[in-house]
Amino acid sequence: MSTAWWNRGLLRVIQFNIEDPYGFYADAISAEDLVSLAKKARANTLVVFARDAWGRVFYRGSRLYPRHRRARLDVAELVKAAKREGLRVVIMTDHTANRYIYRRHPGWAQRTRSGEVIVLEHYPVKEKVRDPQWPQICINSPAMESYFIPEAEEALKATDADGVLLDSFRYLPDPQRACYCRYCRLRFRLERGLDLPSVDDMEDEAFREAWEWRYHVIVDSIRRLRDTVKGTKEDAMFFYNSHPVGWAGRGTIVAERARDYLDAVFAEASETDVLTVMMLPMVTKLSQAAVGEGKPVLVSRNLFYNLRTVQSATPLAVKQGIRSIVASGGHPMATIFSSQYFEDSRAIDALAEVYEELERVEDKIVGSEPIRYMGILYSSETHEKVYWNAPHYYTSEIEGMAMIAFHRHLPYEFLSMKDIHKAGRYKVLVAAETDVLSDEEEAALEDYVERGGFLVVTHSLGRMYPDFTYRHSLAMEETLKVRYEGVFYFGYVFVDLEEAYSEYWDGLPKAVVLGDFSTTFTRERTEPRLGELVRARPVEGARVLAWGRLGRSAYGYEYTLGRSTPAPDSKLNMAAITLGGRGSGKTLYYSVRLGAHYSRLGHPDYAELLLRPLKKEAPPPDAWSDAPDTVQTEFFRKGDTVGAHLVNLTFNERILSTITGPSKQSLPAYHPSYNVHPPRVLVPVGPFKVRLPRPDGERLNVYDALTGKSLDYVVDGDGVLVNIRALGEYMILIAEPRS
Repeated sequence: MSTAWWNRGLLRVIQFNIEDPYGFYADAISAEDLVSLAKKARANTLVVFARDAWGRVFYRGSRLYPRHRRARLDVAELVKAAKREGLRVVIMTDHTANRYIYRRHPGWAQRTRSGEVIVLEHYPVKEKVRDPQWPQICINSPAMESYFIPEAEEALKATDADGVLLDSFRYLPDPQRACYCRYCRLRFRLERGLDLPSVDDMEDEAFREAWEWRYHVIVDSIRRLRDTVKGTKEDAMFFYNSHPVGWAGRGTIVAERARDYLDAVFAEASETDVLTVMMLPMVTKLSQAAVGEGKPVLVSRNLFYNLRTVQSATPLAVKQGIRSIVASGGHPMATIFSSQYFEDSRAIDALAEVYEELERVEDKIVGSEPIRYMGILYSSETHEKVYWNAPHYYTSEIEGMAMIAFHRHLPYEFLSMKDIHKAGRYKVLVAAETDVLSDEEEAALEDYVERGGFLVVTHSLGRMYPDFTYRHSLAMEETLKVRYEGVFYFGYVFVDLEEAYSEYWDGLPKAVVLGDFSTTFTRERTEPRLGELVRARPVEGARVLAWGRLGRSAYGYEYTLGRSTPAPDSKLNMAAITLGGRGSGKTLYYSVRLGAHYSRLGHPDYAELLLRPLKKEAPPPDAWSDAPDTVQTEFFRKGDTVGAHLVNLTFNERILSTITGPSKQSLPAYHPSYNVHPPRVLVPVGPFKVRLPRPDGERLNVYDALTGKSLDYVVDGDGVLVNIRALGEYMILIAEPRS
């Protein structure tokens, strides 16, 4: 591991934002205030603006921008004061939102195809953009040379900060956000010999070229800024705000492609209050896969609740969010705005409690490695080339497979296709709808199975090459033991389990439904793509565990006519679940979108369709737990020590209602469709067991690192079976040789 300062320990970060045009609180915030805040919260790193989105700087002597007229804070003074207290300071620079540049050079703004300014602020959809607060400046315009590159150098020299965060550095390929300014048009014509596309269609050559070219532009811009930062201060940390859930997940692609230029990545997780508790572990692990091994991933837990920047989040939301990030292998970054700091800073007390706790046990967890079992492939090529206009169909598939592992406490990580050569470290590898695959990647997967790996595939594997041509088959058909014959595009299908019922499926229904109603419910009754069934005909050597089955009608007549599910009908001669393999390894192929169904509906039947064959056919995990599925369980190893983070997420009901969508029969709503409540009450759980690999040594210490209390255990062959009588908020379970 690198000896750079950001790799020497756990980063306990506070991000403090002064972000309004009039500086309501700016004149009351000093360097001493922020240092005192960091000390009170037991943070070791501060992240602050060097320049805000209105183009005003928080340091003296800028030749580029005006100083914030109301700001009392001087970041150079902050850095000096922070160093005296052993704190690090990272500055945010070069966000592409810049009203100052826009007002001086409106032609340098990013613009849509129709010429409207692209903004970072949240305008209502039908409101026309006029004099925007946060206009996006194009990195192909003269602003890159005249402002952005000099800004990175100037801000770092002026403040002597310890790092630079490219915050909201945005240049996106999505049609509604893609820039068509004159500088983009000229550069694209010069570099690719084409005009920027007039249609949004991956079948259009210019559209394809422009999509990839825009990624080249932003990654090259990150490289240039990185060279500037490192040339100014070699030991400055350089990282990028990827916002892996926002911007259709495009930031994760940027982090993956720019990984050679990044020291770390900031996974902004502002959506955590309105999504499942799975979100923080997912974005942490997905960002780790994208940026590459050994680089910190900083993940945010806002100290405010949802978008209510003047209102503290509940103490439970803050503490469990921070713990969930750390358990997943990330570094916590608690975000607070100046309005909350003055109006409702209660969340700081909860942050101080959890940061003090982490400081005490840092030596037990820093430098640890996950105990590996399941690797879930992340294919940015599939995300971009197959699902460019509907990426949620891909991300829900990989998320659902991760959710199953999360709920059943199977150790899991994401694995970027860039790192497919590391597949051998996983006993089980999941290729969830990996629809784009090169010949080299196919060979790597074949080799993985040949050497004894267990490969799980859902729906489509490698129907398309990276150059957009087709295989006209699935990849690895001889290994999967199926022959591809197209796709059934139905709203509902069934997985028929009678074939191997007594051996694999006892206790489940004989037919499990796949598909669901559409929530938009405008022209289609069912959710597109969810109920598809790949026409997978088994070949010699296949063991069919379940067959495909049709629905009796296109939609159900019972109950809510038109939204309900039809009854099952005829069984098809098409495999739904197939056991195959080659060499000393095995494969398990699902011709349906199993992950997307679990992600959307969470029904345990979908989890069992994966877990039953895994238990019977795959190598067992070295670590497991029978805790309730509301306990986040993350296993790790450090030298002779093994352990597990146990984060209790057994809360009151958080997400109370969601939309079903309109229909002609709809009546005025009984209650709002949007009801989201914060974690308020935690329910202790137990007893349950946790199994860890047995450390070397005749005698062991098994205890909770937070309290020092010993825990009951028995030696279980090559493992240690620990009895957890009761779990409150959090436990770090440690098993180590007794000296």
